[in-house]
Amino acid sequence: MNKIIQLTSVLAFVIFFSQNREMIKERGNLSNPKGNIYKSLEVIDQRADQKIGELPFGDNKEMREITFPSTVGDFLGKWYADSNHKGGRQEMVLVLKHLKTYLGETEGKETEGDIEFSAQTFLKEGDQYKFLYKKDTVYSFKSKNISDVMMKNIPVVFAMFLKKSYTVNPRENAVALDVLTDYEAYVRNNSAAYRNDQLKDGVYLSHEAFMNQIPEPGKYVLEKNAKGSVTKAVKEENGKKDRISAGDMYAYVENGKPYKKTYSGFQELNKNDRGFYLISNWGYLVPAQNSSLFISVGGASNGGMYGGLAVGLVGLFEKSMRQSRMRREDKFPVYIDPLTGEYDFSEE
Repeated sequence: MNKIIQLTSVLAFVIFFSQNREMIKERGNLSNPKGNIYKSLEVIDQRADQKIGELPFGDNKEMREITFPSTVGDFLGKWYADSNHKGGRQEMVLVLKHLKTYLGETEGKETEGDIEFSAQTFLKEGDQYKFLYKKDTVYSFKSKNISDVMMKNIPVVFAMFLKKSYTVNPRENAVALDVLTDYEAYVRNNSAAYRNDQLKDGVYLSHEAFMNQIPEPGKYVLEKNAKGSVTKAVKEENGKKDRISAGDMYAYVENGKPYKKTYSGFQELNKNDRGFYLISNWGYLVPAQNSSLFISVGGASNGGMYGGLAVGLVGLFEKSMRQSRMRREDKFPVYIDPLTGEYDFSEE
């Protein structure tokens, strides 16, 4: 009799536990279009707060805690293994920094919601790690079924992040495991562009080259148009001319002053204790056609990664832009992410 009572109590607890939690599920696949480079996906969970959040579900709008079916490492590791053929000689490591869900205001029948996401990926070789990619942003949604939409998009956020990681080449410099605790601080402390007061004159073709202060070899002369804008850099050696167009540059340094290529042309880079920044805004840095990135990913005829899902995905700067409705002429510090070279609009 006691065993029956104990079993009934356990079942009741399991039912109650599952009813008050909403499990994140796989959506589509994590297949690598470049081939099976990585034999596995390992996750290092560095979240200070393991709780993702609570959202209302059902007709009664019952608040349920959002959770993974097991650990985030087991969930993503299994999903990756199920999505890719066996093989590969290298490992990918995902460092999860932050994952949170929040509900916003309700207007009419629609409610706003956010997914805060921060993660980094690395290629692992033995006991060394090479940086691949980083994302630190907020995805914003608006729907009358906001909880369902956000639940469906949590795995989509991971999938988009990993598929971007597949496409980038790892950094040349490898680091030990303990550096992954704060890789951004490591980059700041070890990059020549941050350490040195004086920058090297020359042309830089990538963010990494600029951070390491490795301009293109040789003496390039900057050519400018009537408005003073750089159009190309020209180097003449042994009777031959080598040209680099402005469109192929990441930045150039002239008389110790850096200028970064943007959508609106080269803009002067400033530097303070936080890093490099432009005095600008989204209107000068982001093409007009991308100023509202509500991405429709539904109706995929092939039923692929995002088949049957139609939602709006908005990054941090689009969310801020929509909230403030700032004018094009309003400017503020826009920092350059030290790991990726992408814009950080959080000062808006």
